[in-house]
Amino acid sequence: MTVLLTALLPFSVAAQKSETRYTVERGDTLWDIAATFFADPWHWPKVWYDNPSIKDPHLIYPGDTLTLKWQQGKPHLTYQASHTIAADEPASPVPSVGPLLLPHVAQDTLIEKARLVALPRVLGSPEGRRLLSAADTVYIDAALHAIDWQVYRVAHTFSHQRADQTADNRPQMVSLTHVASGSITDVASNYSVMTLTQVNQEIRPNDVLLPAPDRVQAPFWPYPAKTKATLLGHLYGSEYVAQGQLVVLDKGAKAQVSAGQVFEVTQSGKQVVNQPGEYQYQAQADKTPPEVTVLPNVKIGELMVIRSYPWMSLAVVQQATQPIKAGMQAIPPSSARISHER
Repeated sequence: MTVLLTALLPFSVAAQKSETRYTVERGDTLWDIAATFFADPWHWPKVWYDNPSIKDPHLIYPGDTLTLKWQQGKPHLTYQASHTIAADEPASPVPSVGPLLLPHVAQDTLIEKARLVALPRVLGSPEGRRLLSAADTVYIDAALHAIDWQVYRVAHTFSHQRADQTADNRPQMVSLTHVASGSITDVASNYSVMTLTQVNQEIRPNDVLLPAPDRVQAPFWPYPAKTKATLLGHLYGSEYVAQGQLVVLDKGAKAQVSAGQVFEVTQSGKQVVNQPGEYQYQAQADKTPPEVTVLPNVKIGELMVIRSYPWMSLAVVQQATQPIKAGMQAIPPSSARISHER
């Protein structure tokens, strides 16, 4: 029998008060504010968007005041703008998610392998050097019309594993490591001259270029994933993945995976064999043990999808209690599974 905990009200923390007021502080996120008011922030997008006093929750600023009132058991949010920001500081609205994600959202570092053929590439430097610094010059093998570009190196290849696909037609994605940034200073018919503005590591012939990203990003809100996925591995091929690093999942837009979805990462439970008094962990050499007890899977981390592709998606590890690696399962968050089992 399945126990259904139907989330009588996910607003139980704030429901004890008829009115709750909060002044937005610098460094807050919409997600943090949701957790301040409610025990279960998964339900907060509905609260943000169902209140007419808030025209756009992505335009809430530090110093603004939010007031939550309860009327007939339903939450009603009011909003009072303040904008008490120093004159010499730009007014930045509160983001929906924390700054951990923003650098990864800004640039697409996982692309279809077929796109590599069309990307401009580094020819080399005038002196044939690899150890370059800002203000040095490199030549590019195409006439580029945009000014600002970033230089990347192919790091790792990921293949989408499906039973109905052969090795030749499996979708493949490649990860890119950012090695430098630069600006185009001269253009000829079949090449360009780029002056470097930032160098992270040595630049090699055949490194590829992508236009500098647009700093204005469409906001997205964290919400629970609805499907299971498998981790294909660290974005750059490392064996283990830690908090703040990127992983590739084997599910994408075709499986309704999109930016903002949150997964739990689980470690498979160990198998214990034999009878009481003789329990031991199952060894790989044990082909047909007499009795097998599988211990429960354990949550060891949490990740959020920041970009989705047709067959795969890119996610950042937000929490990790131990190293995460390829082959582990990503599942919908347990709190969301309980509240949605109806």
